[in-house]
Amino acid sequence: MRAATAEDAQAIGAVFDAAVREGWRYLGKLVDEPMFSPEDWDQLVADHAPPNVLLVAADAAGRVAGYVAAHTDDGELFLLFVNPESAGRGVGRGLLDAAHDAMRAEGCADAFLFTHELNERALKVYDRAGYRPDGTVRESDFRGIAIRELRLVKQL
Repeated sequence: MRAATAEDAQAIGAVFDAAVREGWRYLGKLVDEPMFSPEDWDQLVADHAPPNVLLVAADAAGRVAGYVAAHTDDGELFLLFVNPESAGRGVGRGLLDAAHDAMRAEGCADAFLFTHELNERALKVYDRAGYRPDGTVRESDFRGIAIRELRLVKQL
């Protein structure tokens, strides 16, 4: 686990693309092509400078295997993605634990996140980590597809 750098931006994007192709099939053909541009990934890294959190987990070869982003001003766990090749090896849980530690260090007492109601794998991961739905639902439109996300909360 380490803090992400500008050099990680495109690898972070590649992990996102691989993870959503496999895990977000409920979005149909939208996941078949990259959803965000290289510049979007550069901006993500720039936007998550401290006190925000952007951590990457690297595999034995030094490649980005997963990443997590959190906003310490409001306690939002913003992103958590693991390359499907690294899934099931504790990468996601390690990233989640590291993000929680970083959030606590910045004074966050609680964390929250939003995840799609059909994202079964993520819902299981977050449930095992102690997140619970608080009844809040966020509905939006992403490129013509209706998105319904559940808000999950956890005391840190």
